[in-house]
Amino acid sequence: MNKWAIGIITIVLIIAGAVYAIYEANDYDYDDSTKKYKIVKKWELPAELNEVSGIYWINDNRIACVQDEDGILFVYDLKSSKIIKQYKFAGPGDYEALSFLNGEFWVVESNGKLYKVPNLMGAEKDAEEFSLNFEYRNNIEGLAANSDGNLLLSVKERNLDNRGDYKGIYAFDPRTKKLNMDPVIKINYNDPAFNVLQTENPRKLIRPSDLAFHPVSKELYVLDAEFQKVLILEASGKIRELHLLDPEEFPQPEGICFSPSGRMFISNESLGGPPTLIELKFIK
Repeated sequence: MNKWAIGIITIVLIIAGAVYAIYEANDYDYDDSTKKYKIVKKWELPAELNEVSGIYWINDNRIACVQDEDGILFVYDLKSSKIIKQYKFAGPGDYEALSFLNGEFWVVESNGKLYKVPNLMGAEKDAEEFSLNFEYRNNIEGLAANSDGNLLLSVKERNLDNRGDYKGIYAFDPRTKKLNMDPVIKINYNDPAFNVLQTENPRKLIRPSDLAFHPVSKELYVLDAEFQKVLILEASGKIRELHLLDPEEFPQPEGICFSPSGRMFISNESLGGPPTLIELKFIK
């Protein structure tokens, strides 16, 4: 290798190091934050739920769970810390979230396919399937039923209009079987609440992994698994609160749900350890 080549490589490495240093200096470090939550209880989930991706409170300390790869709804009992029922509703897929509406469960795949699952207490049967106008590049990971009887779906990647200045949340009406192609909620990247993150990188601002409405306040909670946090939104989409989660406690938070009284649960996929379910409470 001649001196010119060595010189060029050295310069490139110096520039790359400088860029990285600047990036790190202007990037959020969780250790700099003040924790605004406390963990009430933690459950280690069984291996069947290594890829747990969505949760929903049923009743009597039972939580329905879905995991990425199998079309199965698992019923997990908090008191016995065991799976007490499995309900197969479809074949292998990429299932990301679930919700409950009008007496039936709904499950969404990352490509936007929706599955309406009948009563879990009956015999297993294939779910009714709906194909929406989403693509893999949109990457659906959040699902929640609102008070209007619609299902809200959040995109992790691209919006339907390909705009890059907000993250869109879309509505599907189960009565008309139609998807509103315009977002019903926009989380704007210039929201002042994001200033704490010290970055303008959209990937670190918000990439929703799940959605859930608080049963008392009716506010929408948006979970982010990649840069671990929870946003609490006003109806307009403005961020009322932003809560950062410790990556050591929440290595990959993929699901969020509430009990009717407002107990909050977040599930973590297996990432260097067992999958977990954590009950937590935000503090002022």
